[in-house]
Amino acid sequence: MIKKMLSENFKNKKSILRAKTAPGFTLVEVLVVLFIVSFGLVGILSLIVQNIQSQNYNKNGLVAYQLAQEGNELIRRVRDSNWKAGVKFDTGLEDDNYIMDYQDSLPIHYGGNLSETKLKKDQAGFYVHDSNLTTDSGFTRLIRISSSTSNMLRINSVVTWTDKDKYYSYNLESLLYDWYPNQ
Repeated sequence: MIKKMLSENFKNKKSILRAKTAPGFTLVEVLVVLFIVSFGLVGILSLIVQNIQSQNYNKNGLVAYQLAQEGNELIRRVRDSNWKAGVKFDTGLEDDNYIMDYQDSLPIHYGGNLSETKLKKDQAGFYVHDSNLTTDSGFTRLIRISSSTSNMLRINSVVTWTDKDKYYSYNLESLLYDWYPNQ
């Protein structure tokens, strides 16, 4: 019986000794793992921030493209209205800088004041040149018309915007021809 007790006591001491010498993580190992994980998280977070910035630039670039396309289409509408009225295709479209939005029937001469080119958002969400509105869209649009020949107009619609103190510009050029030169 004493032998049995001694052997059990010896087993208990052996298990206690084994528990004290069992492998584990040291403080240095834990700090190294935390450093590696945090370094990986910083990389992932910077990638997320860069992705958000790219999405914002792409969104603004798409809006700028559509606003430039609208500017060119508005001048095209004036040309088509001139044909329909039976007058020369470029009536009211002399070589100059203009502002125009969907509410205007003719382009308005740009007077050199940059605030004239600022587009505001109206209640319906449309972009207009209305100084009475307070909702600034952050975009400006200037339409340049130049005639290269007697039966062609060169239209440049330039849309600009700023994002985080960076200046961006989108220029869309169209050529409008007089398909009915005998009018």
